[in-house]
Amino acid sequence: MTNREKKEAREHACLMMYQYDVGNFSPDEVVSNYWEERSASPQVKQMAELLFKRTLENLKKVDMEISRYLKKGWVVSRLLPMDRSILRVATYEILNENFSPPEAVINDAVDIAKVYGEDVKSPKFVNAILDRVKSESGK
Repeated sequence: MTNREKKEAREHACLMMYQYDVGNFSPDEVVSNYWEERSASPQVKQMAELLFKRTLENLKKVDMEISRYLKKGWVVSRLLPMDRSILRVATYEILNENFSPPEAVINDAVDIAKVYGEDVKSPKFVNAILDRVKSESGK
């Protein structure tokens, strides 16, 4: 896959995670509903669905990792939903997959936050948390 296709897959995975997070749908319902409104190549769809589903399978671990880098008294559930979704997918990928170097995952997550982030500070916040995830993981 090209870097552009990987970025597209990450974006789709984050948007699916957001729909799952704010909606009342099962993971399978999110995936089927999501692709009714959008299109992508089979490779992009496969990577997006894999990231979404594996992030959900590891959600407790992912959230614990993210919470290590939040200000004292903050919990993952308190984050803005889109920021939370971006952080979850990117944290999972940095810690568990080898599609790209962590720096590429972080850059894509920051770009996604620039487009979909719910606060002007979202890109900087996403970058700061993911940089700590990367550094602490030794990657």
